[in-house]
Amino acid sequence: MSIIKQSAGSGYVVLNILRVLNIIVLSTVIVASWVMLVKTFVLSELFFLDAVSHVATSVVSMFLIISELPIFKPYFSHNWPLLGPTSGFVCLGVIMAVLGVTILGNLNKQAISLESLGLPFWRIVISSGILVITLGFMNIIANYVFRDKKAGVTARQVRSYGAVAATTRAAVGLDRCPRKPYINEFMHNRRSPSVTENRRQLDPKMPLDISAKLATTKGHRKNPETSILVAKPDNTYHPRNAENV
Repeated sequence: MSIIKQSAGSGYVVLNILRVLNIIVLSTVIVASWVMLVKTFVLSELFFLDAVSHVATSVVSMFLIISELPIFKPYFSHNWPLLGPTSGFVCLGVIMAVLGVTILGNLNKQAISLESLGLPFWRIVISSGILVITLGFMNIIANYVFRDKKAGVTARQVRSYGAVAATTRAAVGLDRCPRKPYINEFMHNRRSPSVTENRRQLDPKMPLDISAKLATTKGHRKNPETSILVAKPDNTYHPRNAENV
């Protein structure tokens, strides 16, 4: 257990450094995408389709940056669970690797060549592609190195809580979704025969036999068609006797 706590403590530092690098590299991907967008608009005839791909790359990079920041955790937990606070880094690493391959693939085009971009912008594009691929694989490796599968703790939880990730209530995912505890309780009640038997004992048996109680009440008559005791209404508030009230 001490070895796990030590690895979680060092993982807290390593993973947070990796988080900062992720944000920086994804920012360079956004810059590279907009550089390619401008050059494609100037030199390419089919600039619209290329422009859409560059805009999509920059939007995905922005979305990943937001997922790496400690904000909108409930939103990512409910709508993007693979990027949420209780998930690992596999999805993040795969998306970053795909972004890097997409950027480096654009270097084959004439509008993104060294002659068109110039050496400074060309270096930005190629370096952002290489770095984002490298960090993508580093995130995947870190996911399996720093997670604790037996305790159910992911690497992202270690990055947030460090050595106390296994003992923190939020780290084990109990507050990830407010509906989850109720769903677990419902499923447990369905599978537990003792709870079902207790509910059957508490629930009244149908139909209820209340004829004996009604029979002792004065002023009740039995309907011959339905065999149900019917109480005779009070004539005091009848419209015919309204003058006497």
